[in-house]
Amino acid sequence: MTALSPVSNLDAMSAPRFDDLPDGMIVVDRSGRVEQTNSTFLAQVERAEREVLHQLLEDLVAEEDVMRLVGFQAMFDAGPVQDGHVIFSSADGRRRPLIISAGLSRNELHLMITTRPAGIVQRELADASRWVVQEQERSMSLAEARDALFAKNEALRLAQVDLQHAYERLQTEVATRERLELALGLARRLEAVGQLSAGVAHEINTPLQYVGDSIHFLGQAFQRLTTYVERVQRLTLAQPSSSWSDFVAAHDAARKEGRLAFVMDEIPRALLASKEGIEHVSKIVQALKAFSHQGSEEKGASDLNAAIANTLVMAHHEYKNSATVVTDLGDLPSVRCVVGQLNQVFLNLIVNAAHAIADAARGSGTITVASRVVGQLVEVSITDDGCGIPEELHHKVFESFFTTKEIGRGTGQGLALARQIVVEGHGGTLTFQSKVGQGTTFTLRLPIDGVSPVD
Repeated sequence: MTALSPVSNLDAMSAPRFDDLPDGMIVVDRSGRVEQTNSTFLAQVERAEREVLHQLLEDLVAEEDVMRLVGFQAMFDAGPVQDGHVIFSSADGRRRPLIISAGLSRNELHLMITTRPAGIVQRELADASRWVVQEQERSMSLAEARDALFAKNEALRLAQVDLQHAYERLQTEVATRERLELALGLARRLEAVGQLSAGVAHEINTPLQYVGDSIHFLGQAFQRLTTYVERVQRLTLAQPSSSWSDFVAAHDAARKEGRLAFVMDEIPRALLASKEGIEHVSKIVQALKAFSHQGSEEKGASDLNAAIANTLVMAHHEYKNSATVVTDLGDLPSVRCVVGQLNQVFLNLIVNAAHAIADAARGSGTITVASRVVGQLVEVSITDDGCGIPEELHHKVFESFFTTKEIGRGTGQGLALARQIVVEGHGGTLTFQSKVGQGTTFTLRLPIDGVSPVD
């Protein structure tokens, strides 16, 4: 390699002197922009002069070269460079590895760089150097990725802790909601009982009244029988001088005075009336107990016909003055359901039917309650011959707070709640058909197994 001495004046060095050099020559200013070169360098990098002059030296090297990685300033500011390795690129992008030496001019305004082709060893060293740099960068990237992964793992751990706490809160809230729903179901049933309390009290009071009357009569009858027995005993202890005819006459007088024949006829009737009254009260109490029972809100095998019968007892005071109830209850299997909730549905539909008949103002009407098995379903229908529902209101029937009743007679929640219980709670359907002036039929269908949804 021809040694290149620092120069103080670039103009003193003519292009032919550069072209005479066996090595390539580049003169670069302190910013890294090429000011002069020679034909040898142009041949080495296979570029035209216009592609090199006034270009940044960094733009003439390959993308993977160290100079690209560290920059022109970092490579040459440390001092003279001996046998450095730089991969230049040709105009068509091919790699042109060269060995460079560089030093400052005397005025330190320019960098004088000589270039020569790299041999095999130099190219391998250059490649090794670049590999080291790349591996260092890769190691740094891996370290950064490791740190980032650690940070993400820590964030994930904290998120998992938060999620666990949220799950525990959710479990608590679900348990609380289940307790509240159970309490709400009982409260709704008790509310219905409360609304019917006056009628239930009357239903109980009436049989108790004739039980009381019967007991009062039996007390009087017992007193008359006691008086009669005492007189007969006195007659049997009378003087032997008394004739048989006198005894018979006295005995007949005692029977008539005690109205013994009437008493003996009425005692069985009074006992029967008392028995029926007690049975009636017992039936009402059992229905009340079944209707307001705080049972499980889990589905269980239930007798729907018995539930309907209990509900009719509870609602008797609501319909007895306006309607006659006709039942057509089929032979039903046990149905998996929450029977307490369905009691509320039946009660709402029966009371609505009674009110519809009363609103029709045609005198006494008829409520027909029927049940039957349809395939894997149980169907219960409640029909009235009341006033009916106008067609323009059909789409609002199951809406919350919608009611056609006057204030104080209905809240508009009954049918909405009934549909929620049947459809959402039991996978069934609740539909109706109605004509103004003819009446309404509500039909509910429930899956017998309590699982298969009704189409």
